[in-house]
Amino acid sequence: MPKPAPAAPAVPDSPEAAMDHPEQVRQLLALPAEQRPDWLNEFLGTMTIPPLSDTSTNPLLDVVMANTAHGEKNCTLLFPLAKVLAAAEHALAAPEHKRGYGETEAAPRLWWVKDDGTYLMSNGQEPTDTRDADGRLPHVVHADGWGPGTDARSILGGDDFRESLDLTTPVFEDGTTLLGMLREAATNGATRFLLKAAFDDTYMDLTYITQ
Repeated sequence: MPKPAPAAPAVPDSPEAAMDHPEQVRQLLALPAEQRPDWLNEFLGTMTIPPLSDTSTNPLLDVVMANTAHGEKNCTLLFPLAKVLAAAEHALAAPEHKRGYGETEAAPRLWWVKDDGTYLMSNGQEPTDTRDADGRLPHVVHADGWGPGTDARSILGGDDFRESLDLTTPVFEDGTTLLGMLREAATNGATRFLLKAAFDDTYMDLTYITQ
């Protein structure tokens, strides 16, 4: 009597189930994106898949770690200058301002945020401000290539954060403020705002450039 065929290996149907089936997950990760299950493509987002060891016991974690920056991080983000200036003017004109972590005084600032992509936004509170259909406040400007639905872990590390950029305190040797820089650049025909960041767990150094 012929022996019954062995049962097909279980195919995980969620990131949680994937932990119990590392071999099957490695096989799924080796497939082209159009042949992978939807849950896996949603988990991966814009992450790249590194070479995976045949003995990996948690392939999804290996993918995440490979796409997470470690140690000192360096990145350059490009933003449309007109939208950044609009967000800055919104913050300046707002009657009230939200305060960031550790801030004791309210002041007009741009917040640099990393969560759903990475973006700059006004910290101003206007009574007329309403959220859009996706729940976002107005005067939010995503960096080029890092809009909603993208994952910036590969350039900014794994943790979400919010960094305040003061608009009215001089940040250049000649006394120019960030707001003054943005206004002058727009007047002179610049179209892009570049935010260059070098940072680790203990410090952050930001450089502002317009083009």
